[in-house]
Amino acid sequence: MINLIPKANRIKIENGSFHLSRDDKVYTELSLPLLTAPRGEDAAVRILKDTSLEKEEYYLKVSRDGILIKASENTGAYYALQSLRMLGRFDEGINEIPCVEISDKPSYGWRGVSLDESRHFFGKEYVKKLIDELFRLKMNVFHWHLTDDQGWRIEIKKYPLLTEIGSKRAYTHIGGWGSTKKDNTPYGGFYTQKDINEIVAYAKERCVSIVPEIDVPAHFAAALAAYPHLACRNLKRDVQGHFGGNIPVLDGMRDWNRPACMGKEETLQFIKDVYDEVCALFPFEYFHVGGDECDVSEWKKCPDCQRVMKEKGFINEYELQMMLTNSLCEYLKSKGKHMIGWNEILLADGVDESAVVQYWVQKRDANVEKFAQKGGKILMSKHQSFYLDHPYAIYPLKNTYNFDPEKYGVPKRNVIGVEGEMWTEWIAWSDKVDFMFHPRMEAISEVGWTDSAKRDYAEFISRYREYKSIYTHLGITYAVDKIAMSKGLLQRAKISRLFRYGDPDYEYKLNKKYFEKGER
Repeated sequence: MINLIPKANRIKIENGSFHLSRDDKVYTELSLPLLTAPRGEDAAVRILKDTSLEKEEYYLKVSRDGILIKASENTGAYYALQSLRMLGRFDEGINEIPCVEISDKPSYGWRGVSLDESRHFFGKEYVKKLIDELFRLKMNVFHWHLTDDQGWRIEIKKYPLLTEIGSKRAYTHIGGWGSTKKDNTPYGGFYTQKDINEIVAYAKERCVSIVPEIDVPAHFAAALAAYPHLACRNLKRDVQGHFGGNIPVLDGMRDWNRPACMGKEETLQFIKDVYDEVCALFPFEYFHVGGDECDVSEWKKCPDCQRVMKEKGFINEYELQMMLTNSLCEYLKSKGKHMIGWNEILLADGVDESAVVQYWVQKRDANVEKFAQKGGKILMSKHQSFYLDHPYAIYPLKNTYNFDPEKYGVPKRNVIGVEGEMWTEWIAWSDKVDFMFHPRMEAISEVGWTDSAKRDYAEFISRYREYKSIYTHLGITYAVDKIAMSKGLLQRAKISRLFRYGDPDYEYKLNKKYFEKGER
């Protein structure tokens, strides 16, 4: 068995192996800055340019005499080298590569994960480590959730209060959705534009594109803490430290979930000004505007919003959001960008059909299915398979691996790709992020890369078990099999209850105990 993740789409196993030493030379017809091996004509590894191959496609042949790689661009060559790295267990110092012939390319063009840094902030070095993991697994998109109610994490030079005020909160909700506990330690952090430039350049070298998410019109409370006049009512409010649930009710915060005002020109101008600066930082052709979970009750009472509704002949407040969505879609087109929004941008008919819809909700969404039937493009992040912040007891590894878009009424031809979501309300440190990502990220990489007809969960698990010793060498915390492949109904019920009402870290702590006992 060849322990390669993601599984190659065409692989022929041959007899023998090739040992690659540190001193072996490489000959390359492509510019590969990350490749540090010595160069030379008398090379053990030959990398040839083949323009007949697609950008991410590669050909790899390992024989007893050496290694041949063909690719049209750096991306394909690097992916071939990542396959060599895994096949030869380079990270473990083995460097013995089985003789194989591989022709390989991805099933989906978008293979990614997100990281929410509004709820908890992990910093530049962790983000780079995550990008390294994406690169290792031939994943190509990092979706960066940089703003939300609990913190604004990106410097905007025209609006300095977004980070001076909006990046800091006085307390943090702990203990799960049903908890009323708070950690009263002040919390904050943000990325300067210099930091962003550094991370974007680091990702580009590793064939990873970064899509920023700047949420509008809801999940906007951190912005309103800095610039309250952008709401329907100019109310001074601090950055929120709670994540919803019971705290706002008990604390009498009836107006905590307020969106940006859709009746004020200055609000739209603010959004465009922010997007101008963010677009300049991120060269990727996609831009995420959020658009989910907007409570429109404030708009119902706002004279400015109601005036616009009357002028436009709108029937309901969701059409105000559609107006914003379409305005931003056109604006982003002028910047050379495609707009992405969550399901909820489709709550009113008439959304620009060039938008990309990110499909996340648990139930089937008739609006998404209708949008797809019209030819609309969908990014799949279905809750049951790809919400990686949930315990494995709720969404075990098998849920992720066995994903099929057609279960949810979306033909594959409309799907641009798959993405795992890492929300961090209950994830406060990077080791737990790793634990929630792995081995789910390995499963996502294979769902995105390998044709569905060639995927088999039991066979994936066999390869994964032979491969997972790499985590120790890479310094990655991961879920042991007993956790990741959870089957016990009683344990599932307990962990699910604690996740919501008591100790959302229980499964992570249990994982540590298994490690201490040597159960991997």
